Amino acid sequence: MKNIRVITLEDINVEELTDIWNRCWYGYYYDMTYTPEHIRAWLYLSQVSLQHSSAIVVEDHVAGFALLSVDGIEGWIAGACVDPEFRRKGLFTPLMHYQLNLATGVGLKRVYLEVWEQNHALKVYQSVGFKQVRQLNIYRPTCKIGPQPDRKISASPLETVSVEQYYENRRRASFNPAWQRKDEYLKRHGNSLAVMNITGTAGALLARDRFAPCLDAWSANATGAEEVITSLLERSNAPFSLINQPQDVIVDFLSSSGINPSAKQFEMCAELS
Repeated sequence: MKNIRVITLEDINVEELTDIWNRCWYGYYYDMTYTPEHIRAWLYLSQVSLQHSSAIVVEDHVAGFALLSVDGIEGWIAGACVDPEFRRKGLFTPLMHYQLNLATGVGLKRVYLEVWEQNHALKVYQSVGFKQVRQLNIYRPTCKIGPQPDRKISASPLETVSVEQYYENRRRASFNPAWQRKDEYLKRHGNSLAVMNITGTAGALLARDRFAPCLDAWSANATGAEEVITSLLERSNAPFSLINQPQDVIVDFLSSSGINPSAKQFEMCAELS
């Protein structure tokens, strides 16, 4: 292929980025179609730095992109994809090398990303230096509750608390969230409801939106996980939803209650020199 170059996205507008996003994600495992309003919200939630994000161009056609979020000395790939028309042509590897060089130039020490376990991009990420950190489970709104164990579980009441108290107790529990579950990211959602159990050892953050009822859930122990999850299940007839839950006591209780993830992905990290 001729006339291939890699550029930054600092001069792109939202409409152009929306077109690139939708073209590149076309045919993905689930619908990733965005409107310009969705893109604006995503750029804000992820705090994407377009001047440090990249695109690979073939004959003046953007064939792929990578979006970089910057948080101190750490970064996060908030989306990276190649247009289906240009896949299997060796373009993704140089795109990611360029993106990591941009991250190094900003002074980042490490960059994280999340990738579905069945995504072929996993091999490219490994080839450019990303290593698996842990598995993340995705419980989408379509997630069904399986057969229940032969035990009677009664929900414990949850108290509404301030978001400040919620995050403080979560930090005390030494909860290690994925990027989209960090305090700063979740706070940008706004209009959320924080609840905790009576002892303050477990909690959940609920969106006041029927499409994303549970933004976050954490617990310091198995008892707290049971108290929070059973209460959430009893207060809503909607299918259970939780995005990017790390493998922990919450996952253990969900599994024992017959609630399995609808998808699994890996959190990966590249250490930069």
